[in-house]
Amino acid sequence: MPFLALLAGPAWDLLAVQRRWGIPGQAGGIMLFALSIGVQWLGMLVPFALVQDWLVEVVQPLFAPETFTSLTYTPLRVQWRFLSPETIHFAWWKSSSWPTSVDWLGLLTPLIGVLVGIYIIVRQLQQDGRGADRQGHRNWLYGIGLCIIALGILTYYQTPISGTEMQRATRRIESDELAGDAIVSLMPEQYQQFANVYHGELPMYGFLPAREIDGVDQEWLERLVTTYPRIWVMPDYTPAAQSGWERPLRGEHFLLFDARMSEPDGQRLSLYASANSEAMVESGLGTIFGDPSLGEAPITADNGWIRLNGYALTPEVQAGESMLVELRWQSLQDLDYDYHVFVHLLNANHEKLAQRDGQPVQWMWPTSVWQPGQEIIDHYALLLPKEFPQGEYTIAVGLYDPLTGQRLPVSAGRGDYAIEIGPIVVAPTR
Repeated sequence: MPFLALLAGPAWDLLAVQRRWGIPGQAGGIMLFALSIGVQWLGMLVPFALVQDWLVEVVQPLFAPETFTSLTYTPLRVQWRFLSPETIHFAWWKSSSWPTSVDWLGLLTPLIGVLVGIYIIVRQLQQDGRGADRQGHRNWLYGIGLCIIALGILTYYQTPISGTEMQRATRRIESDELAGDAIVSLMPEQYQQFANVYHGELPMYGFLPAREIDGVDQEWLERLVTTYPRIWVMPDYTPAAQSGWERPLRGEHFLLFDARMSEPDGQRLSLYASANSEAMVESGLGTIFGDPSLGEAPITADNGWIRLNGYALTPEVQAGESMLVELRWQSLQDLDYDYHVFVHLLNANHEKLAQRDGQPVQWMWPTSVWQPGQEIIDHYALLLPKEFPQGEYTIAVGLYDPLTGQRLPVSAGRGDYAIEIGPIVVAPTR
């Protein structure tokens, strides 16, 4: 479309000067000229950021297809609603300080270029072909001057494409993304920065961060976890347990990856696997965890603290895929201490190859708040490296004191402090 501007001069000469199509052609040329000027002035009078902010509030998600195809959301229409004295400012005036101050550098440099251009055009019309060679040199100098002005303005006002944290996040996604993944961003102010540096092919959805999401957003979240096996989430700086978007993802689905792009408070990037993404095999168990101070006394339902009623897991995975484990705990009595869960992947020699440790339900449901009889569904996921060796593995599950490292004994037998579940087969990559 921008190259159509090259035809503006010949078209104007044909319609308005030579009047090849008579009065209708001349009127059409004048109308097109007025329309083009009007569109440009509308863009200068109304900051496009207002249109973007309006789209973020009205359309969810931001990159929904209708925002590109529906005339309701075309900028030429939406900008008119913001045409008011409170929002009008010229593109070369600083919006942050309008109308108390003027960005004179941004105002005068283009103005000088316009005035010099008008002067050269007037001189050319007056000369009527005389001194064409000399005028040609002036045109070249004028063109070079305009390039210098444009380069100076772009350099002075350049907005960084993205920060290093955004670049690290996009590189991590690009290196580990799989076909069928999706990206969810909860940072509206950084959508464009992300798009500038992300070169993958995953669909991206933008939502507003919220501590509680409404019914519409809940429908979107359900649609996402149903459609996509894995979802990359770039959250804002709200803790996951307080985010209306991440809280259900952590409680009902599987967290594969969670890291900050820089420590200690950098941008966080998370990867979730949908509970609908893999077929899992369920098994009942009934193992009871109890008080380590009981010594040699057996752990029973009468003196035990927590029972592992059962579990579900993916029986077979491939290297580079996700190994999912669901634990179904039940509290047997009140506890006043926050014990941690460990989930260790063991090979045939009982060597630990991978692990997940922490408070239940991704640190959102500590054991000190469990009520007797209450069942807690606890999800864990292990993202296997692409070079992970094939074979048969088991998973050791248990509870321990995070301060002393003391594990809770189990009812499986004297001296046992963990229960092994499985097996899980890591199959060759197809």
